[in-house]
Amino acid sequence: MFRGSIVALATPFNQQGEVDYHNLSELIQWHIESGTDAIVLCGTTGEAPTLTHEETIRIFKEGVIAAKGRIPIIAGTGTYDTRKAVQLTQEAKVVGADGSLIVVPYYTRPTAEGCFQHFEALSKVGIPMIVYHHPGRTGIKLPVKAMARIASLPNIVGIKDATGDLDYALDLMHQIKTPVLSGDDTLVIPLMASGAVGDISIVANIIPREWKILTTLLLADQVEEAREFFSRYYGLVKSMVLETNPQCVKFALGAMGKCSSRMRLPLVEPQDDVKKQILNEMVKAGLLLQRKEALEGAVN
Repeated sequence: MFRGSIVALATPFNQQGEVDYHNLSELIQWHIESGTDAIVLCGTTGEAPTLTHEETIRIFKEGVIAAKGRIPIIAGTGTYDTRKAVQLTQEAKVVGADGSLIVVPYYTRPTAEGCFQHFEALSKVGIPMIVYHHPGRTGIKLPVKAMARIASLPNIVGIKDATGDLDYALDLMHQIKTPVLSGDDTLVIPLMASGAVGDISIVANIIPREWKILTTLLLADQVEEAREFFSRYYGLVKSMVLETNPQCVKFALGAMGKCSSRMRLPLVEPQDDVKKQILNEMVKAGLLLQRKEALEGAVN
């Protein structure tokens, strides 16, 4: 159902730190024009933990309005509280989201059985769901058999694998029929070459057209061409995770003039040496024509 290049969209804020809904619509329009296959709102890259409930629902609503049915909107509705996650998912469904991205419960660190019952309750909402498995964020790495059990639930249409463990991902794909999506841009080649159907991406925020080309090549089993194409952007991909996401990609979007680089605490702008690395990779990738003084000033 969801495949190809899926962007985990950054949430734009204005200089007062409020959500910039007009800028959000502009970003969505840019992704539509660039060929992005779907948009995740209020995920990790979208700074979901810093948003109020009211802001989150409005972002979903404004996203659906801006998309006008031209691109699927996937609502990030996962939390560590099942009741809250169910409520948020129900509200996302009401405002017209096409699907939801649900992270494995974090901080509370439930057992495999607790995780299953969490997703079982959410599956009853009746909206297509992608399970987001990111042990580095949640503190839980579910056994493959436990994830396969969750994948068998009604309305689960995908698993976003961000374990960083190729052996785990391959084992999972071998055991389930539910589509798997890469959750690590650096691993998009091996995962999609092995059967994953797409990538929920950070770097697609700044190279949406290029990431669409890459995932299209991989879906067509044109792996050699994809490898050559990916090599042009490998340094840029790596630079997006030099610090905690979304600090790097938000800075890059600001350098491109796509939105303010402003974030909400405890997230902060990258350190100056990281900013320089990001700018260098952006220049190499052709995103910035030259290192203008204004850009150099961004690291001072």
